Amino acid sequence: MNEKRIMAKNIKVSERKINTKDSHKWQEVKNYIVSQVSCGNYSPGDVLPSENYLCGKVNVSRSTIRQAFHELENDGLIYRVKGKGTFLAELNSSKNQTRLEMFGLIMPDIRRSLYPSLTQGFDDRLSSENFQTMICQTGNNIDKQGNIILRLLHKGIDGLAIVPSTSGHTPVYQIQMLIDNNIPVVLCHRGIEGVNVPTLCWDRQEVGRMAGKILIDHGHKNIAYCGVYKYSVTEEHVKGLKEIMNQAGLDLPANRIVFGPWRESSDTENQREKMLEQLLLGVKPTAVFCNDDDEAERLYWLVKKYNIKVPQDLSIIGFGDSHRNSVTREYISSIVVDEYEIGQQAANLLCEMKNHKTHIKDNFKNINLNFHYGSSIAKI
Repeated sequence: MNEKRIMAKNIKVSERKINTKDSHKWQEVKNYIVSQVSCGNYSPGDVLPSENYLCGKVNVSRSTIRQAFHELENDGLIYRVKGKGTFLAELNSSKNQTRLEMFGLIMPDIRRSLYPSLTQGFDDRLSSENFQTMICQTGNNIDKQGNIILRLLHKGIDGLAIVPSTSGHTPVYQIQMLIDNNIPVVLCHRGIEGVNVPTLCWDRQEVGRMAGKILIDHGHKNIAYCGVYKYSVTEEHVKGLKEIMNQAGLDLPANRIVFGPWRESSDTENQREKMLEQLLLGVKPTAVFCNDDDEAERLYWLVKKYNIKVPQDLSIIGFGDSHRNSVTREYISSIVVDEYEIGQQAANLLCEMKNHKTHIKDNFKNINLNFHYGSSIAKI
């Protein structure tokens, strides 16, 4: 099969530019090829463009193309036939009749905030029936998320729960290729625009409204908001908090809303600490609502540096998992969701869809919010 036949099959290579200044050019090329496969430009058995063609298309050296192909071949996503070219492998080539059913969970992180309980709930439910589970983290990288999805397809995944990346918007084609291969999909925490699959989520504005109402009921008027960084979730929190404060005749000005740095770096912790210092020593709020319990704990320890007492001088409320997993977190008052139960529900839905008990396009399910009354809130 040559490039004319590729053109006859209407395979169009994207014009997305490759960052040729990156020290790992081969990884960019690899992501580029994976994205083309993900969006349906190539099907199993298709020949991929030649090394010379890709050199001219993405403006990198032939050795870089070869390294990218080598990595893809190691992943089992492509295979080479001497004298004929490089081909896309069959996505279901690893399936067989005797293997255990395998379900996957993809998340931005496996350590932070809600994710450990989600993982445990998901794995406990599937392990109880002796199913295999694969837990993958994307580091909030959408390209890596697509790469993981393609790998799991190749491994013959039977169902997949995904917490979409919060950095940018997940392309529809990443989920569509799962649906096209009849793989059940459940989204957790947030939906994806243009994708209609079961979604386990909660009302993020309601989180802000609940936090605001609790603080106002405790007599607080000078309330601030702290977000790990600015994205859809923290913006919805602020909307809900503003709504309930406005109903009480209170304002939430811009100088009482702070967000941490978008990208992690070696100086991230210092930047966050300075951000909180400016808030505490500037507008001097009597209460702070933090977007999650990690940030609430961070604030809880930082205020001691300035001899600010919790809750006498400052009340703190967070958001997180109903299963408290640290000594400090037990004392943090928080709007909570049962993340372990969400993991179990996601696993149940995948099993039901796999057994054709639930339509693959059944969609949104609202998750209940509750309140954990710790010792970090006081009346004033």
